[in-house]
Amino acid sequence: MTLAEFSRLLDVSPKWVLNTLRALGADGRYSCDMARQLTIARAIHGAASVPMFESLSLARRVLREPVTSSSPVALRLAGDGDVSLTVDVYRLRSSFNVRLAEVRETYAPKARGRPRSNTGSALDVAVDWGLDLSLIRDNMNKSPAQRLRQLDAMAQFFRSVRRSKRHHRPDEVSGV
Repeated sequence: MTLAEFSRLLDVSPKWVLNTLRALGADGRYSCDMARQLTIARAIHGAASVPMFESLSLARRVLREPVTSSSPVALRLAGDGDVSLTVDVYRLRSSFNVRLAEVRETYAPKARGRPRSNTGSALDVAVDWGLDLSLIRDNMNKSPAQRLRQLDAMAQFFRSVRRSKRHHRPDEVSGV
């Protein structure tokens, strides 16, 4: 996954991704798992003003919870007083999955090297165009001797049709 895909997945700028990952001390690999964690951490950070490092550990804890329903997950935050935070993981995951589908559709991986000039054989291209190649395939399955006999038979038929055409002219009217 590239930086552009990762930042699009989180719906943030690439600079935010770089700065946040550096501040968190995370490795430079962009994965869906890390994007899921950062999505929830960002929501916790925005809602409760919890530092991002702490938000990330809370997000990891939230993601370990089994998602059996669409009910929100309640978190207890450590601190001076009792503070609880409710995270709608179901909504965050669904919006994340929508963005993930969008990223996968928009950012197709680039193929390495030069593009292929020919996608397949000429016969495959002809079939794709809708041509019926059954006669050609039948002839290719015959031996050369069988093809020559067939060619001679077609030539003889052609000569007989030409002779009969000469003997019977449509402009000559007989019996009038």
